[in-house]
Amino acid sequence: MSAHRPGSLLAPEDLEDAWSFSRVEEFWELYGPYTPYGKDERDERRVYADRGEIEGLLDRTEAAASWLDSTRDDPAARDRAGYYLKRMPRLPASAKGEYELAEIFQVKKFLSCHEGLRAALDEDTREAFGLGPAASVLAAELAKGGSDPETFFVSEAYDPALAEVRAAIARTDADLEAARSSAETRLAARYGVRLAGRDFALVPRAQAEALLADRDLAVVEPYDDRLYLVRPAADSRTLGLRDRRDELAARERKLEDEVLRRLSGLIAGALPEIRSAADRVRDFDLALARARMVRDLGLVRPDLSSDGLWKLSGGRFLPCEAECRDLGLSYTPLSARFEKPVTTIFGSNMGGKTVALKTVLFFQILAQAGFHVPASSFRTRVYARLSYVGELAGERLAGLSGFGFEIHRFIRAWEGMGDGGCLAVFDEFARTTSSREAEALLSAAQAALAAKPGVKSFFATHFRGLVRSPGVDYLRMKGLDRKAASECLEADAPRAERLARINRHMRYELEPDGEGPGPSDALTVAALLGLPGEIVKKAEEVIGGR
Repeated sequence: MSAHRPGSLLAPEDLEDAWSFSRVEEFWELYGPYTPYGKDERDERRVYADRGEIEGLLDRTEAAASWLDSTRDDPAARDRAGYYLKRMPRLPASAKGEYELAEIFQVKKFLSCHEGLRAALDEDTREAFGLGPAASVLAAELAKGGSDPETFFVSEAYDPALAEVRAAIARTDADLEAARSSAETRLAARYGVRLAGRDFALVPRAQAEALLADRDLAVVEPYDDRLYLVRPAADSRTLGLRDRRDELAARERKLEDEVLRRLSGLIAGALPEIRSAADRVRDFDLALARARMVRDLGLVRPDLSSDGLWKLSGGRFLPCEAECRDLGLSYTPLSARFEKPVTTIFGSNMGGKTVALKTVLFFQILAQAGFHVPASSFRTRVYARLSYVGELAGERLAGLSGFGFEIHRFIRAWEGMGDGGCLAVFDEFARTTSSREAEALLSAAQAALAAKPGVKSFFATHFRGLVRSPGVDYLRMKGLDRKAASECLEADAPRAERLARINRHMRYELEPDGEGPGPSDALTVAALLGLPGEIVKKAEEVIGGR
């Protein structure tokens, strides 16, 4: 129902890989608007490239959060607002000459719920979301169709002639019932056939033969080999009453159709106002859903005023935090300041560098989707494109075909780095070729990206032989706390238990990386797990000699 300026939304097909890699869908599953319009927009998974639109979403979230705070001691007000939001129906898609009864009911229900929602909110909140009265004249007209917002019928209040024709129908129905009762009584008195309010009775052949001679009283038809069906015969008066009933019913339908056409005209005329009201309801519904997440998850507003600095303090990558909690492991929030156009993160396998990249994209997507974020603070800018180049869930890139996929994805990201800036994440780029070729490719790609205006890129790699460029920050994961890991291990503990204890002493924090080979977590872990000392020592000599 809402319109956006061309180019204000990131194309879903361009965002698909970044969305998948960052696991932002797990955050999205916590996003729970109540109305059908809110759910529709949630399911579109909009990510914006326009800062003004994002700031508007953030402003509305904070307005809704203020209302939540103001009703902390008034849970009934929250319940009322939630009740009316949850009961909001879908509206007719377009104006037309005549709406069906069910569609008119939906309009009535919407207007009733809209007014109920307004009553549950304070004046400041109504004003913040533009929730003024909507189609009041139409609402009053539809209320004639029943005081209960959950029902609608064409009542006599719409046309006095309806009262007359329905009264005549009631009289005719009473006369028909009296005629039916009289015929039933005669059948019982003369032949012992008791209908007991039913339309017919089944009788034996012998009893039916007696009735065949009294055709003015009963209609007799074979039912099967043993039984006959008997029903009262309609005399001329009953037939006349039935004809009269049909005429009155046709007259009633004509009057009702006239009412529905008149109401349809009123609805068509008010539809722009009703749709605008539905847009305002949707905005409040979405903002309230976001505000609940702000309160439940401890989220803060992102600062989108940066001109290139990407800074995160206490950033919690919620999917990883939840996994650590389930496994009984401690979780370290990410705090980082990335000033240069390119950042390279070194680290051993399972050392956390890929999680750091996921965290970067997770926060950037949330901010550009208009969400508050799980951090102490977060500063960035808005980018026209968010890209991920690397392996996706379920993939195993290997060999020449895997290298082809990597290059294809790199080219696609490169060609998309146009106006409006781009944030790109590269996880273990060139993993499918030799270390010498990978280091050459990585060095050249990073130098080229550092020279591209408006591009912010992040690389995670275990290849350390890169040619270092001035436009690149080189960081590494702190990795294993060797002293703590050594002290906690028992020599006779099972290998799986020793591995779990080592994992508890991995430090998932970033620190500046110097020249040279750097510390090797892999060799330390191998030694702690019992790899023969002479092998570990020789491996350390090989690394040190490079």
